[in-house]
Amino acid sequence: GSTGWLDPSMTETIAPQTYAVLDLPEPIATKVMEIRRKHNDEFRMALPAETTVVGSGGLGCFKAGTSLTEITQTVDRVSAETAPIRTSFDRVVRFPNTDIFVFVFADDSRLRGLQDRIAASGLQFEDNPWPFTPHVTLRSRSPVTEEEAASLLEETIREPFELQQLSVYQLAQDPSGTAPVVCTLLHRTQLGTRANG
Repeated sequence: GSTGWLDPSMTETIAPQTYAVLDLPEPIATKVMEIRRKHNDEFRMALPAETTVVGSGGLGCFKAGTSLTEITQTVDRVSAETAPIRTSFDRVVRFPNTDIFVFVFADDSRLRGLQDRIAASGLQFEDNPWPFTPHVTLRSRSPVTEEEAASLLEETIREPFELQQLSVYQLAQDPSGTAPVVCTLLHRTQLGTRANG
């Protein structure tokens, strides 16, 4: 058919497990990865240091089958209108009844605002039953000893930082089975290119 003439990116659709995240800047990202390494969480070590905006609580992953172009154009527009987010970590918390330990933010109102704008953008998302708690995961490996839990809860990264880069990642199993997960960058954009305040 005539579809052969279309730019393939226009017809490319996304697989399940496609997320939008804000990448942590340096030196914060390295410090987070050092905590993951110290706690020997191979799954987390295979992922970038980021805070998830689409695909965690509040908003499921982008709906499988959505056009990649539609996603990239929409996140570019929302990101451009969103000023970089200056924030800091508050403390480590353990999600109730789980072995998931995360940094939560001292002020997450702008992260919530960004998710709200993406949610209202017209894109479709998978269902997600959990409320949105903006966070950076340090460890999700089970089981956790009391000593490990205490050590995780004492971790701190004090200095403030600015979130200014939004990435769309897709997670998949490693066909060779050597890595715990394969994380592929599909798109990346900067915050605040058209923002006032």
